[in-house]
Amino acid sequence: MDGRVAEMRADIRGFLAAQAERDKVYLERDKALQERDKRYDLMWMGVQKIADESREAIRQASTVKANYWAATTVHFLGVASLLVGAHFANQAAVLTTIQTTLAAIQIGKEVSSPKPVVQPSTVPPQ
Repeated sequence: MDGRVAEMRADIRGFLAAQAERDKVYLERDKALQERDKRYDLMWMGVQKIADESREAIRQASTVKANYWAATTVHFLGVASLLVGAHFANQAAVLTTIQTTLAAIQIGKEVSSPKPVVQPSTVPPQ
């Protein structure tokens, strides 16, 4: 029986040694998996950072686009204002010219042509 117990103890020790080797392999594999997970986490954080920067770039681009259209609108309104102002300034100049011309014509009508001056003659009338 002692042989049998010794054999069982040897089997148990062999099993425990195999278990210890297996556990070492699992621990090494777990460490490798943890390292891999850390790398994945770092890569994911990089992707998140890129996504945040992309969102910021999109926001800034939309702001630039809005500023572009606002500037375009201001320039358009400025040109329209210049055209309207030029039209009314020209209209005022034309009206002033017409008014001055009509006034000159009116003054010309009111002033009659001068009558010839009759000089007294030295010959007595007969």
